[in-house]
Amino acid sequence: MTGGARRRHVDDGWHDNFNALAGRLLVPPVVRTLVYAQDPARVKRWAERVAARWDFTQIVPAHWEAPVAASPRDLERAFAFLGDETVDAFPAADLARGLKPIARIFVK
Repeated sequence: MTGGARRRHVDDGWHDNFNALAGRLLVPPVVRTLVYAQDPARVKRWAERVAARWDFTQIVPAHWEAPVAASPRDLERAFAFLGDETVDAFPAADLARGLKPIARIFVK
C-alpha cells in the first residue's frame, strides 16, 4: 500500500449491525458525537417540539432515499439516545477505532 494507508478489516458481525440499524430512522454516530453532543438537551427539546407540533407521515432526510415514511413517534425514537445513551448504542469497538479519537480532538 502506498502513502502509509492501512487496510481495515471488517469485523465479523457487521451484518448483524447493519440489520439492527436498517429500515428505520436513526441519527448517525458522526452527527451524534460531533454535532448533537455539543448541546444534547437543546437538541432533545427541538425533537420533542417537532414531534408534538406536527402530525407528519414522512420525513425527508439529508441523505439516502426520500421521503421516508415516519411518524412523530418515529422521530422521538430516533432521538431517544439523547436521554439514554444505551438506546441504539453503536458498537463500542467500532467507535473506538474511528470516531472517538476524532471527537477527542475536535469536541471540547
